[in-house]
Amino acid sequence: TIGGALSFLVSGMTPRTSIFFFSFATIKTVDDHCGLWLPGNILHALFNNNSAYHDIHHQLYGNKYNFSQPFFVIWDKILGTYMPYSIEHRKGGGFESRPVKLNIAEQTKTD
Repeated sequence: TIGGALSFLVSGMTPRTSIFFFSFATIKTVDDHCGLWLPGNILHALFNNNSAYHDIHHQLYGNKYNFSQPFFVIWDKILGTYMPYSIEHRKGGGFESRPVKLNIAEQTKTD
């Protein structure tokens, strides 16, 4: 909320533009927190930070290490908390996000 308010004030958005921005940010945030990976979801295709990425953060570390909301993962990369993931099919159907284990050399490249 603070980031959205600051972006509104710093960018000089018009009230109409801010309505679209905050509406889109709210839809994106709901999608990130729904816990569903739906094939064909345009938000998953456009943004690296999606429900799968968000779920990985909460599985392993909790809220205090999830700096990337709501659109981009750049803050996670800057602060060293970026966590790559893979999407895998479940045996009973559906999809599951799993963290990708990186060795030290690969982790340094992503940081």
